[in-house]
Amino acid sequence: MGLDSSPSKSLPTMRLLNPYPNIYAYYDGRTGTRYHSDSPNWLDDGAFKLGVATYSIINGTSALLYDAGITPEHATYMLNHVKSLGATKIMLVYSHVHNDHIAGASAIYPARDRIKSVEVIAHEKTYEDLADPLSVEEIAEEDPTFQIVLPTKTYNEEMTLQIGDEEVKLMNFDIHTPDATVAWLPKRRLLLAGDVLEDTVTYLSPENAKVEQLRTHITELRRLASLSGLEKVLPAHGCPKKIGGGGYDVKSFVDATIKYIEAMGEDVDEPEIWTLRLEEVVKSEVESGGLGYWDAYEAVHQENVDSVKKARKQTG
Repeated sequence: MGLDSSPSKSLPTMRLLNPYPNIYAYYDGRTGTRYHSDSPNWLDDGAFKLGVATYSIINGTSALLYDAGITPEHATYMLNHVKSLGATKIMLVYSHVHNDHIAGASAIYPARDRIKSVEVIAHEKTYEDLADPLSVEEIAEEDPTFQIVLPTKTYNEEMTLQIGDEEVKLMNFDIHTPDATVAWLPKRRLLLAGDVLEDTVTYLSPENAKVEQLRTHITELRRLASLSGLEKVLPAHGCPKKIGGGGYDVKSFVDATIKYIEAMGEDVDEPEIWTLRLEEVVKSEVESGGLGYWDAYEAVHQENVDSVKKARKQTG
């Protein structure tokens, strides 16, 4: 378990992590450098700078890929890895609709011609968003752009998958985005969380910064924490050492996130958290080991403050 420090030649900062038997994380970023461009772009600023992990679960000849990688090159690395371990039946699950979770799919889905089966699974709202002509136009203008691969199978509230003899439950939570899909492994007491939980801090989009959405976020986090037996969480954005070592304690992770959201939405004219650097906000959680601190999240925190301020002005 832990880290494989040998990077891919084509992806020199890629880290292959093995937090549990037959579960792998493909981690890139948090290097202090940029991957794509010096100009602002979603790949560097929303993924690589923060660090991003996609995951695989491999059991016999079956494999589940949780998210598609941030580029087709990353996806190819993942696909080659699971095939090298004997996988011939592959399921790809999108955790949600954001670019850094779907951009590599074009390198995985064509592989259906070379292996027995590839299915692309997502929440039904993920499908609706990606099939919207406006989404196609927006992604065509992105830097970098990428090919959209629509899900071939969708679900609404829950779906149970069988990866060999490993049961994986896909569940929808209205956290981060309404279409968020987590992968719950009950026998392992483990959750693959996508962006439902992030270290150092959750992202509050302008749509999710309204008072009612902050309340929903907290309610849904408590519902997630109530999953019977859940102990550990593997997020998409987090510390590679922590991920490689088995992930985050669910209680401390959820508690820290709820504390942050409550402070952001405090019912006063100007909550104190709006005036603080993120490093100050999470100091006690970092000292206790519940969270790490990564300075690229200072920009995320400031975006969150701006979003909550804007939402308050819009509602009067």
